[in-house]
Amino acid sequence: MKKILIYGDSNVWGDNFITRKRIPDESQWSNILQKELGNDYKILQEGLPGRVAGSIEKEKQFKNGRDTFLSTFRTNAPVDIIIIALGTNDLQIKYDRETSCIIEDLLWYKDIIEQEYADEDNKNKYFKKGKLPEIIYILPTHFTTVRRDNPIFNNHSEIKRQQIIKSFNDNKIIKSYVFNDLELFADGIHLNYNGHAKLANYVKNIIGELT
Repeated sequence: MKKILIYGDSNVWGDNFITRKRIPDESQWSNILQKELGNDYKILQEGLPGRVAGSIEKEKQFKNGRDTFLSTFRTNAPVDIIIIALGTNDLQIKYDRETSCIIEDLLWYKDIIEQEYADEDNKNKYFKKGKLPEIIYILPTHFTTVRRDNPIFNNHSEIKRQQIIKSFNDNKIIKSYVFNDLELFADGIHLNYNGHAKLANYVKNIIGELT
């Protein structure tokens, strides 16, 4: 059995921001993916609303992706594939982050796994047959930049998103994907039911190409 760790934010968790509730388990893309892949795979769904890629959240520090990733990885290890689906929250206006800093935080996940692998004890304990897992990045999808009530993103957020996508596309070593046709709830941020189904299909195809 192959294990896939999906480490992400509210769009991995399955947040319906309109109702303030979680969409049903069977409609979350991680669980749709599990059903489609069947018993030969085990999906480890590790999504958290508001999670950022780095360690920039001061008030709700549990949302800092870098702070909790290693413990999450080791808890679920060994795994065959790691999917990092982060970066959207880092683009929020309130964080006012430079694009280069967001990119650095995203690349940290690949770097820290390689560092773990370079340690002989960790290599034997946390990795399958001494093999590095495939690392896949699902980059931030489109979002609504302006909301009348309480804007979360602005035009600069979109510019930064495009810069992140270009940086990863230019890196031929890293496997990264962005899907700008995913449907969203009316809040313009979170995947709706169709968006979850479509993303599950995209990721299924990616995994098929790897195996």
